[in-house]
Amino acid sequence: MSHRDFLAMVGNASEKIRELVENGNSFMVFCHIDADGLSSGSISSVMLLRMNARFITRSVKNIDEVIESIPNLQKDIVILLTDIGSGYIRILREKFADRKFVILDHHQPDGESEKHWVHVNPHLCGIDGAKEISSSGIAYLVAKSLSEENISLSPVAIVGALGDLQDKSSGKRELDGLNKLIVEDAVRSGLLKVSDDLLFYGRSYRPIHLALASTTSPYIPGISGSEAHAVSFLNSIQIRLKEDDRWRVFAELSEDEKKTIYNGLMKYLSSLNFPPSIVNELVGKVYELTREEEWTPLKDAREYASLLNACGKTENEWIGIAIAMGSRGEILLQAQKILEEYKRRLSEVLEYLIRRENWQELKYIIAIDGGTMIEERMVSSASSILSSSDLLPEDKPLIMLATKGDRVKASARASMKLVKRGLNLGIVMKKAAERVGGVGGGHNVAAGAEIPLAKKTMFLAEVDSIVGEVLAS
Repeated sequence: MSHRDFLAMVGNASEKIRELVENGNSFMVFCHIDADGLSSGSISSVMLLRMNARFITRSVKNIDEVIESIPNLQKDIVILLTDIGSGYIRILREKFADRKFVILDHHQPDGESEKHWVHVNPHLCGIDGAKEISSSGIAYLVAKSLSEENISLSPVAIVGALGDLQDKSSGKRELDGLNKLIVEDAVRSGLLKVSDDLLFYGRSYRPIHLALASTTSPYIPGISGSEAHAVSFLNSIQIRLKEDDRWRVFAELSEDEKKTIYNGLMKYLSSLNFPPSIVNELVGKVYELTREEEWTPLKDAREYASLLNACGKTENEWIGIAIAMGSRGEILLQAQKILEEYKRRLSEVLEYLIRRENWQELKYIIAIDGGTMIEERMVSSASSILSSSDLLPEDKPLIMLATKGDRVKASARASMKLVKRGLNLGIVMKKAAERVGGVGGGHNVAAGAEIPLAKKTMFLAEVDSIVGEVLAS
């Protein structure tokens, strides 16, 4: 199977969607609440809007919200699931086999869909959905197949892929695989500029010390989240913060100054007994949206993804969807405030989570229980940042927990080294969660679960046992 097979699948799906619209069907779009989910929901919405189709779009935290909503929908409404769905096909078939579904998802499928359903998933063509394309990329390719006008949505698909950290799979901080086709579309259309540089947050518009303090991917202990420590560090390596009376920004630093910061951070991390390799995460491709204003987080595609993620994780999903569909002005100002508060809170959470006394090291996994200190919507972002910042050992997957009421949200991350040894966290989390009366699933390197609070200890024991079985075989 190949990219050609996948693009053929996309073409077939777009024709079926066109037929559904021409037959007068209305659509109910469900998307996940993270950056990729909101991006894919927005792309799907614009696609349907441009076809003059009737639709409603709603973001959801989990499949339970979808399952609870479907019985209230009229039978002829098409249910479009994006960034959620493939991992729950067995459940959907059991409950709603006669309904019309369109599933655009990059998570590992749980069985085969009904023959009359439309299901686009890279795994069905032997392509790794954790690395090569996200749900927003799938939604984009379907939209583009329907109309060349939808090439205008390519930057949003890139934002979704970066939100799902698909630039970290090759070790080069660069989008690869099918994502590259989307990058090429955006560059060719004059919507995107790609360059190599240091990946500091707000590199084109924030004062250097604020950009450094605001960077959480990777997380730099002691500096991320602390403006005072960022100023102190930059002064210690003799980087001028001002030009006359104007604050300097990262984008205008010389190559020598950038090297000084890079090397200085390596020495700083070594002095704290943290791995200097954390700094490698700061070098890569910069994806700039050419039609966005320099002073907004929408200019840099990674920052755009952070903004959508912040909206989704603070119950402001509608703001994220509106922005990804093209709204600006007052809504963007509102989103920027949400983002600043979210980043401040995330820095506090990460400061707590990196303390080793909060780690529970089992035989095959590392568990970090955030309890109620970390919001359940924030747990996946925190686990992604920690696992991709070289702060954890490579030979054990991370399981992070957050409690809300009588439920626990678990987020798991594994290194590519463990995946190459046969570990698939999507399968691990699914099995362990089901054994304790919960639900779980995801990708080989990143997965999640929701379980009863009373079964938390049993769940961790199950995960440890399953991981042990895989790594021992």
